[in-house]
Amino acid sequence: MKTLKIGSRGPIVEFLQNILKHLRLYNGKIDGFFGQNTKSAVIKFQQHNNLEPDGIVGSRTWNALMPYIDGGLGFIVPTNISYSSTILKINLDSLKQLYPFIEITSGGKSVLGTDLPIIKIGNGSKEVFYSASFHANEWICSPLVMKFLADYCYTFSNNLTIYGYNARALYNYCTIYIMPMVNPDGVDLVTGEISQNSSLYTNTKLIANRYPSIPFPNGWKANIRRS
Repeated sequence: MKTLKIGSRGPIVEFLQNILKHLRLYNGKIDGFFGQNTKSAVIKFQQHNNLEPDGIVGSRTWNALMPYIDGGLGFIVPTNISYSSTILKINLDSLKQLYPFIEITSGGKSVLGTDLPIIKIGNGSKEVFYSASFHANEWICSPLVMKFLADYCYTFSNNLTIYGYNARALYNYCTIYIMPMVNPDGVDLVTGEISQNSSLYTNTKLIANRYPSIPFPNGWKANIRRS
């Protein structure tokens, strides 16, 4: 996990702020900027967990946060923050630990080498395929399908219904494949995972400058292929 400290930005900071807010340690805005308020909340968390209260989220602090990331607060997939490929990976790791009956394979790699996960759930002869985030600025579809996956796993494990259907009957009737983020490079650009100070961002903006009527990066739909 990426080390976070004063000045850090992006969806992973939103993710951290969201957890700290649920723990009632942070009362500021979920804005993706690691400022003094976020640092103070991190220090409080570290003090409560016998960690060095330095306000820096390194490996030990992330490990202490992990139980809350893995559903300890009653949620796994956040639906109120920017959703990047890093957060997708965190969510998939959590879901796989909680629900080992799901299968996660790779559909390949993006231009930047990010994995393209595909999740399989179910054993039925009817097959359905869901995909999300072909267009980078439509990344909201990724937490949507991931929230569906999390809800389906929970209802299956507890023999409940999902949208009026018995989850276990559905599991045996239908096999569902989910590719939650087809275009992680573009999504990371739009959501702020790719730093504005990076050469990658600068080079991509040069391409966007050819289309001045489309806002950048919010209007970006493509991947990061340069030709």
